[in-house]
Amino acid sequence: MANYRQNHLISCNIWKSQTMKASFNLLGKCDNSNPSSISLKQIHHWEEEKWITYLGETDCVRDFIAKHSCIILPSYKEGIPRSLLEAMSMEKPIITTDVSGCRECICNPREMEHFKVGDNGILIPPKNPLSLAKAIEYFLSLSNEQKKEMGRQGRKYAKTRFEISHTIQHYQQVLSPYSNSTQKNLIFISNTSFGMYNFRLPILQSLQKQGFVIHIISPIDSTTQLLKDKGFFHHPISINPKGLNPLEDLLLAYKLRKMIRSIRPILVFNYTIKPAIYGSIACNLLKIPNIAVITGLGYVFIDGGFKKKLLKYLVCLLYRGAFLKTLEVWFLNSDDKETFINHKILDSSKAKILDSEGIDTDFFSPQDYPQDEPNFLLIARMLWDKGIGELIEAIKILKNPH
Repeated sequence: MANYRQNHLISCNIWKSQTMKASFNLLGKCDNSNPSSISLKQIHHWEEEKWITYLGETDCVRDFIAKHSCIILPSYKEGIPRSLLEAMSMEKPIITTDVSGCRECICNPREMEHFKVGDNGILIPPKNPLSLAKAIEYFLSLSNEQKKEMGRQGRKYAKTRFEISHTIQHYQQVLSPYSNSTQKNLIFISNTSFGMYNFRLPILQSLQKQGFVIHIISPIDSTTQLLKDKGFFHHPISINPKGLNPLEDLLLAYKLRKMIRSIRPILVFNYTIKPAIYGSIACNLLKIPNIAVITGLGYVFIDGGFKKKLLKYLVCLLYRGAFLKTLEVWFLNSDDKETFINHKILDSSKAKILDSEGIDTDFFSPQDYPQDEPNFLLIARMLWDKGIGELIEAIKILKNPH
């Protein structure tokens, strides 16, 4: 018994020492246009208090993931978080919330006192800094081999369920009836060129190799020229993702209809909220087959006050009208699918599951980086609903001996 107590005390001292030495980093864009945005001033204040280090934003997260022990995302709601899939593919354990989109990233979760432990990471209740602190403590208490095994299981799960080849096959099956068509134009509409390049490039390239002509309608940003360099046609348009001006949205629908009619596609894919609504409406008016891809429910579906409830009601009405003639609506998780069905936005026969937008497990492969001290990384836009506030509170719990 004395030996057990001595060994237990040594183990406790080790993870307590690791806790005090652990560092926490944030990586992602400050999106001041979003109602849930965290100001740069607030982030710098946290830095001054030495709770976190802000790493800014990047076009490629691979090296940042490689240099960290664990990736954390305590988000309130997601489609399927790409940062977690990338971390899993690189054999990094993850800590995330037991909410739609995030829970799909943990394999075989098992109940414990404050959280659930899966083969590749930990699930915590949303908006719960204490559970997050306990989960971090638990992770730090694991042996190096246990942490490595979590990472190995994460990559295995990513390759089995989220590999990009599965996603490409899903698109190919939908397009198989058009393979012998003399008309080969496809349109992809998104609220950012960045999303098309960083999330869907392998899909676009695969379809291009099959002989389809790829047209992308999206706002101009730093990745637009990269899309053109790949041989895709780009058609610029202004889309305000957070705008609530009905005249602005009507103009968007008019412009989309005009562009789609001039391109004369055999099928249109609409991504994100406004393209899914107004792109679908434009296609249906032109009697052109179209598919909407719901990459996440967005800000309006997170619980809030009267104004948000009213906005949610109006958005549901718009979705309902937009999807009357749409062929299919794809969801990245079953919770989002059930939300749309329960709100009577669309018939269940049109609702399909797409297991994420795919991850290139060859590109996001494991890399060995020496790590002297445990470090944690949160990759997301700097928004309160990504759980960044909860992470700060959890760090305070961990770092404060009282």
